[in-house]
Amino acid sequence: MSKRTLPRLTTLACAALLVAGCGSGSDSGDDAAAAGGAGCEAQQGGTLTVQQPFEPGRGLNFLVTDDPSLMQIMSGTVYSKLLEVDPESEEYALTGDLATEWEVSEDGLTYTFQLRDDVVWQDIAPVSGRPFTADDVVATFEGLKASQSPHKWMAEPIASVTAEGDSTVVFQLSQPYAPFLDYMAHHFNVILPREGVEGQFDMGTTAIGTGPYMVAEHTPDVEWVLERNPDYFGEAFLDEIRLPVISDTAAVTAALRSGRLDIATVPFDVAENTFADTPDFQLIEQPSNLVSFDINTTAEPFTDVRVRRAIAMAIDWEGMGESIRGRYNATSLLRPDISPAALTEEELAEVRPYDPEQARELLAEAGYPDGFSTTLLVQQLSESDVREGEWIVADLAEVGIEVEIQIQDPATAVGRRREQQYDLSKAARSVIFPDQTIQDYRTGSRENYAAISDPEVDRMIAESRAELDEEARNEMYREFQRYMETEVAASFLPVQYYQFWVASSRVANYQQSPIYQGSLYADMWVCE
Repeated sequence: MSKRTLPRLTTLACAALLVAGCGSGSDSGDDAAAAGGAGCEAQQGGTLTVQQPFEPGRGLNFLVTDDPSLMQIMSGTVYSKLLEVDPESEEYALTGDLATEWEVSEDGLTYTFQLRDDVVWQDIAPVSGRPFTADDVVATFEGLKASQSPHKWMAEPIASVTAEGDSTVVFQLSQPYAPFLDYMAHHFNVILPREGVEGQFDMGTTAIGTGPYMVAEHTPDVEWVLERNPDYFGEAFLDEIRLPVISDTAAVTAALRSGRLDIATVPFDVAENTFADTPDFQLIEQPSNLVSFDINTTAEPFTDVRVRRAIAMAIDWEGMGESIRGRYNATSLLRPDISPAALTEEELAEVRPYDPEQARELLAEAGYPDGFSTTLLVQQLSESDVREGEWIVADLAEVGIEVEIQIQDPATAVGRRREQQYDLSKAARSVIFPDQTIQDYRTGSRENYAAISDPEVDRMIAESRAELDEEARNEMYREFQRYMETEVAASFLPVQYYQFWVASSRVANYQQSPIYQGSLYADMWVCE
């Protein structure tokens, strides 16, 4: 079996967890009990109530939408994938989900997966509990390639996918594609029933998967309720997961303290001031999303790289991260918790220093010695996003750039960014793997918010994808980041912030993952 690994995440609070263990996500109840720590032995039953910040806004069809809220609810819970990220392995190895083994040919063009033979679909018409087979994998990826899905680019190199009997599926690639296995574990790429792909039922409104939980109830903008799948091929302890849609920080805090929520995420100051050092709660810090800052290269004066570099140098990104997010990593484009190719703080200081004086000099060289006026579009997911926008406005004012801030909801902001209907924009990106990050900057990419069109960027992306040697590929990624910072200077991911999760002490074996990995709920239980 050929396996690739991801560097281990820095999940910081394992030693401090009072009830939840940091043990294996094994199918074995005995192993899970040992992992559960001091709270109680593993036991089936009970309800877990978890904050769901937003309602999915574009339906439930994974071949149509890439809505993070949908991934959060259904990827790994309702639906399974070929592979999973193992959060308990030493380096977050890729492990089997629906696949038991996989082999990669020496030329990197053929991937052969052996599948579990004990899996059935959830007993919902018209699929009605029939066995899962390799043909469903074929249908899923043929459907993805034929779709208009925002993430269909992940399947671009797939020349063919064929079933060899019920339990073997073979992918033939048109060219070597180093991140292929990573994407088989990505939360977008769940396996769908052929009936849904062919339109025998509406996957936009009905979810039928092979995962540990099924959709039992849904009240839009109020709550999702998942119930345990009695035919799941593994073990799932919880009988029910309730996901109330709630985003207001004060309401979330009150619900946690009253026991109406078992798990939720809160800002760092609330986490430290309200939930730290108390036996009633577990506090988990997790490296999370990246602040995304883009400059519209199709609009004046941002066609001049000197102006773009001046803007990047004028902003104290590290000060912003420390003051507003509390815990953060200084970043270029790649996540340091995921990739060893992420630039170090010393390398960042060389390619993008915080230097307002040099920023003023560059503006003068470009013909703007007195600065100019512009606008900043802020995509608001939380109060912190607005505070970061205000920080950027204040820093740019120091070099003579007067900025009007425009605050938008996520859906509106994404639409405007994709259409370059902005001057400057600040948002958040939940990209994970290196290739997933850098492909955004290909000419014509849907998520190429800055409208970068650079043949050198396109060449570097294509060559990194075809390079199967990991060390050589990592050096390509490092060179790509340096080029983007100094020669393009239009799209930045300068701060990775931490997410602060609070869990009730009744929750056992609580874990987090760098992707939306709902399968972890199957390994949790509650201590009544």
